[in-house]
Amino acid sequence: MLTAGLALATSDDVPKRKPGLWEMTTVAAGTGMTTVRACIGPDDDLVTPQGSGDCSEPKMRRVDDDIFVDVVCKKPYGRQIMSTAFTGDFDKRYRATMKITFDPPEGVPNEGVIIDGRYIGPDCDPKTFPSSK
Repeated sequence: MLTAGLALATSDDVPKRKPGLWEMTTVAAGTGMTTVRACIGPDDDLVTPQGSGDCSEPKMRRVDDDIFVDVVCKKPYGRQIMSTAFTGDFDKRYRATMKITFDPPEGVPNEGVIIDGRYIGPDCDPKTFPSSK
């Protein structure tokens, strides 16, 4: 049985970060911990990472304050499936917990990624901080 807090998300529910300078700290098994700063514009696409390729429309659902998004991208070796849970207000902070699986799995390891984003401020210089979708 579904809980009362479960609802299908609409396109208006797609997580979008507030435009400006953001600092994102990523933790992944293959790369360890990395921190980058990026200018985020009003056309932010947080659910389909830049360079993901030919991807399906995001399938979203909301459970209380959490947003769950599944996206399937075509790759030369098969399909990349990204399942992400988003929390936060997207004005000051957010957290994305992503599971990435590959079909077929041969030769490409599945991975988990956690991204913590923190809003720095409205002003950013794209020459200093590259733009993110």
